[in-house]
Amino acid sequence: MKKVVAFFILFVIAISVHAADQIIINEIMYNSQGTDVEFVELYNVSVSTINLAGWSLLDDNDTHSPCQLVGTLAPSSYIVVVGDKASFAAVYPDVNNVNPNDFDPNGTGWSLGNNGDTVRLLFNSVIHDSVAYNDGGGWPGNADGNGPSLELLHPSLDNNLPGSWDPSLVDGGTPGRQNSTYTTNVNPVCKDGYRNIPLPKSSDHVQVTVQAYDLEGLDKVELLINTSTGTETIRMTDDGTNGDAIAGDSLFTGTIPPKASGTLVKYYAKATDNIGQTDMWPNDAPAEYHAYTVDYTPPALMITEVMAINNSTISDEAGQYDDWFEIHNAGATTVNLEDMYVSDAINSTQMFKLPNFPLPAGAYVLLWADNDTEQGLLHTNFQLSSEGESVALFETIDHGNVPIHTWKYGRMSADISMGYTSPEATAPDYLRTPTPRQHNNPAYFFDICINEFQSTSDFGGPDDWIELYNRGTQPVDVSNCFLSDERGNNTKWQFPDDTIMQPGHYLVVWEDELGFGLSSEGIDVIMFTAPDSTTGLDFYDFGPQQADWSEGRATDGGSVWRRFKPPTRGESNDSGNTVSQKSNSSTPGEFTLLQNYPNPFNPGTTIAFSLPQDDFVTLKIFDILGRQVATLIDQKLVAGFYTFEWNAEHVAGGVYLCSITVNNRNQIIKMQLLK
Repeated sequence: MKKVVAFFILFVIAISVHAADQIIINEIMYNSQGTDVEFVELYNVSVSTINLAGWSLLDDNDTHSPCQLVGTLAPSSYIVVVGDKASFAAVYPDVNNVNPNDFDPNGTGWSLGNNGDTVRLLFNSVIHDSVAYNDGGGWPGNADGNGPSLELLHPSLDNNLPGSWDPSLVDGGTPGRQNSTYTTNVNPVCKDGYRNIPLPKSSDHVQVTVQAYDLEGLDKVELLINTSTGTETIRMTDDGTNGDAIAGDSLFTGTIPPKASGTLVKYYAKATDNIGQTDMWPNDAPAEYHAYTVDYTPPALMITEVMAINNSTISDEAGQYDDWFEIHNAGATTVNLEDMYVSDAINSTQMFKLPNFPLPAGAYVLLWADNDTEQGLLHTNFQLSSEGESVALFETIDHGNVPIHTWKYGRMSADISMGYTSPEATAPDYLRTPTPRQHNNPAYFFDICINEFQSTSDFGGPDDWIELYNRGTQPVDVSNCFLSDERGNNTKWQFPDDTIMQPGHYLVVWEDELGFGLSSEGIDVIMFTAPDSTTGLDFYDFGPQQADWSEGRATDGGSVWRRFKPPTRGESNDSGNTVSQKSNSSTPGEFTLLQNYPNPFNPGTTIAFSLPQDDFVTLKIFDILGRQVATLIDQKLVAGFYTFEWNAEHVAGGVYLCSITVNNRNQIIKMQLLK
């Protein structure tokens, strides 16, 4: 039985050392001198011998085969996972603690990218540790083909931070033994900062929180703020007062007081240990900083269409048919895209900076996702995956670097695009006709669509189901088509022979028939693919779900998605209710988001708000970096008192933020889940 109602990406309460991870990635050779001899060294920081059965190593590509680990790893011991055993042995004949399996034997497996890659350590297919290294951006560039490896300075450090690594002091690194750069007197760590309000207003007290710790002990953590009126320094605290949630959890909070409308507020944090060593968030502060502009409203920009396999649809200036995506200015005035960012990962907010490009009202611009920036200013430094991934547009640094528009797309086939069929659409669909630089053709690619689903109920058992609907005018044979909840694994469940859907009819498939359930946490997707298993027919990326609520198209087969209680399984969605209204004959006098109750809570809490007049309401969840991760309510409601239940039974403890917006007015509450 799954009971997660809605979900904030949680901020895990900090620990002071990395050692709780048991096995960590400790050294990486991704580009050696001469013939490339790659290896990854793992280290057991625990006090117990660990059986390596079920452990594996993988790069950033899920289609590659993980390299399985073998044997056991004693405490304070190393194991070296190599690309090719023969090549490694020729260069390192004295290293014996080598994993029996290699990840690129004779060049037939996968290798580590010289310009950056991700090394992932998995246990039973779940990521246990990962390092997203690079050859720039603060990462030691000398490890890129000059002889040294990347070495972690100390096992306690966060190995995803560039400052935790140095190039080895000896050419070839130190595989299978203590790193040459090992030090016991490491710098403090200051990282993973966030502010509680993505787009602050002139009346807002803005709380900034960072994770900070040091082996020798911290002296202080400071928040440094720069505005047009000067610089101020605020002492950040971890005492459970003045906005800090929990005392002693290594999360330090400082509060920026209200600033005048239009003020550009730049800020960064600095941690200083007891011997004067420092670390900054962000890493290169003060040259690098975080910021927001008071009372700023992002422009009406949308990523309206994406094509990940462009064989013949449209060519670029060089006559090449490359991946592309389209940005549309849906506002009434020209918007300059300069210093905004686009990305193929929702968590990477500064991947490719856009050039000086005024986009007139109503106009479209095409960006070529070809990883070939030398071809022009509108050619990005990334490509799009045909397996499906994300596209994202972010504001400038000075405007908060908040997401303007982000979404995930499904499995792509040649010359088929995915995008929004109308300005009112809340989710993308496969489009019948690609329309680069033009208003999208509203015709859907396929008549059968994912129409509604449910992932959890309070009754337990096989409660998940997926409803399909024929929105066309003709019968459609869906025999041997597929349903799946996982990109890259499209063939989980196949429709039986002679499955014919009549126009206007529904087909419901239950969890016990599917052989898989849908995640209540919203980490899955729903994929509907053709019998060839590669042509996407429909796709929906869903967020966290609430027990006994479903989610589906507001109008059967339409492009606007809503939540329904009760669900409308096997019948029209038009009858669904999407939020609970409290019985009360009076009308509220003001718009208010009440503090959730109970708070702190475990595992359930109630979010309540009042609406003084009929209005459009959005109730959203943001993660610690201000990124939108779920929308609980997004519809027009009549005046009244409303409640939304959140059951966090399967969510780890942490601090969460809930934001409600009504007619450009916004309120936010902080909630604490204790476990």
